[in-house]
Amino acid sequence: MDMKDIKETSQFLVTEYKDSLINGFVETPSQFMIRMNVEPKVEHYLRPLLNQAEQEFKTSKK
Repeated sequence: MDMKDIKETSQFLVTEYKDSLINGFVETPSQFMIRMNVEPKVEHYLRPLLNQAEQEFKTSKK
């Protein structure tokens, strides 16, 4: 898996995570990555993006 694939996969997963939060499915980025069976190579790139998405969601709910 090259960097282009990792970025594309990560973008898809961030969108999925945001959608699940919007639909009321409460889970941490770690729980989401386990549920989606994310590969370690992708996890390293994806984790900060999911953390940011989670923070943005929490901020928008206030």
